[in-house]
Amino acid sequence: MGLSSHPSSAPPSLSFCMHTVILLEWFGLLLTSVADGNNETDRLALLEFKAKITHDSFGVLSSWNDSFHFCQWQGNTCGRRYQRVTKLDLQSLKLVRSISPHVGNLSCLRNLILKNNSFNNEIPSEISRLRKLQYLLLQNNTFSGKIPSSLSNCTNLDFLAAQNNLLTGEIPTILGPLLKL
Repeated sequence: MGLSSHPSSAPPSLSFCMHTVILLEWFGLLLTSVADGNNETDRLALLEFKAKITHDSFGVLSSWNDSFHFCQWQGNTCGRRYQRVTKLDLQSLKLVRSISPHVGNLSCLRNLILKNNSFNNEIPSEISRLRKLQYLLLQNNTFSGKIPSSLSNCTNLDFLAAQNNLLTGEIPTILGPLLKL
């Protein structure tokens, strides 16, 4: 009569439906993991940025912890749609140390504003991975070395301010073709 002798076995059509539902749930979970992975990349990059700071006079980075979503951390602005960091504004906060090269992992970053602090060492060349970067404001710090020529990869760069640092050499001529700069 079409029924199996085992009471727990389901008809083939029901079994197919259950497998389809399980497969769709697994696929949805996979997509969620991929989307969260991007968010996790931003969160980890910001935590690496924080780890490089040796002095935070105003305690601004104390909000950078697991008690809050990283989009709520002071100085961060995230896009509404994808919850990715689009602006990092930490100007005039008396922050001391170097910029973590992990800042290059903030792939949706459009504005990096670090002026009027005490950031030192070289400007990390990893900033050149920020293809959407429009504003890079690094003036009034103690950066040393040269302006990385790899910034020419930031083809959307509209404004670069790096005066009043300890930079050496000339502005790389390869930055000349950046039409928006």
